[in-house]
Amino acid sequence: MSMNPSQLDSASTPPAQTLGHADLNEPSHCPMDSVFQILLRLPVKHLLRCRCVCKPWCSLIDSTNFVNKHLQRNTECNPDSGIIFKALPEGNNFYLANVDSLNDLAVMEISDPLKTQLSGAEFVGTCNGVVCLWQNDIDILLWNPATKKVRVLPTPTNIPIPFMLMGSDAVGFGYDHLNDDYKVVRTVDSQLQGIMVSVYSLKSNSWSRAETITNRIRLRMNFGLFVNGALYWLATKGPHIIVAFDLSVEKHRELPLPDGVNKTDSYHLSLIVFNGCVCLIDHYPGSRTDIWMKSNNGLENSWSKFLALEQPGILGAFNFVWPIAFSKIQNNILLAVNADKFKFMWYDIERNEVKNAVIHGIPVRFASLAYTESLVSFTYDFKPEAEELLKVYTYMCHFLSSFIQRL
Repeated sequence: MSMNPSQLDSASTPPAQTLGHADLNEPSHCPMDSVFQILLRLPVKHLLRCRCVCKPWCSLIDSTNFVNKHLQRNTECNPDSGIIFKALPEGNNFYLANVDSLNDLAVMEISDPLKTQLSGAEFVGTCNGVVCLWQNDIDILLWNPATKKVRVLPTPTNIPIPFMLMGSDAVGFGYDHLNDDYKVVRTVDSQLQGIMVSVYSLKSNSWSRAETITNRIRLRMNFGLFVNGALYWLATKGPHIIVAFDLSVEKHRELPLPDGVNKTDSYHLSLIVFNGCVCLIDHYPGSRTDIWMKSNNGLENSWSKFLALEQPGILGAFNFVWPIAFSKIQNNILLAVNADKFKFMWYDIERNEVKNAVIHGIPVRFASLAYTESLVSFTYDFKPEAEELLKVYTYMCHFLSSFIQRL
């Protein structure tokens, strides 16, 4: 399973071949390398139809090389071009939309049987077109919105009962480029015994124990944010810090917040991913919102102020604001604004102007997640009987934990 777009080069493009028409042995006037380059520029939904043209096209589109090349091109040319909406507070409806069509098209609501499969799920994160979901505080799902494929991950078996009964969970999802593997990280904080970290490997389809964090760190986010090989959580260790978990070595490290940020008031701090970077939102109610962006240059304290939005200002009065995605030509930012109601606005960086983005068909309150379309696939496997028994065990532990906490 080779899915790392950075490891690809032009030399991996298939050599010139010919495709036939009705008879695949009859030569065509279109060589295979030309077909490769044409198909490479198509969106996923058209590629899924092209698989039905003939066996050579199907084999080409399903090949690891093509999947990686297509992902690489989308990452460079159309990053975060798709948006998923989920109804809040506990709705089961999911909606898909394209960033550059928000003013023209209504969103598409996901229907059954996929709707039922995703019922009760929350966003964990996304990487290379794959979305990770946390369902009913028990199941972890992987979902490719472009191909509509879903996989239910096995339940970890290496969490001791004291952690299961007294702990609080946090989950993260990302790609380990050194080992060419997709991984899910699950932490359980028992307060007294520290934070136990388990890692699921898609390559081995199994969970393993990574480390136990015991130095008074407390994670302040349920879901880790994936950027550049690591998962990030806002955390406290006295003052606020950021905890980064490196997926390759499976160890955590501590990062400082930007200078000038109030490190003791968690109510006004939020961590997000925008444009492939970790961003810290520092919100001062009724005054302003500063958005800091961390550079991916490897330095621990390389922050710069990306946006400073005053109140009152061009956005009017708002309770909270966060960036979702750039427009295709990178001159406008799509902002989600929580004012008297949730709304979207396009922010022109150069002109310092905004205009409403009218989106038809989304709920009044929603969660959103930007993703990049891809063909990245995984095999769906049905849960064996032993796995079902493990789900029951996990559910009972959560039930007992809730009961104990109410005493």
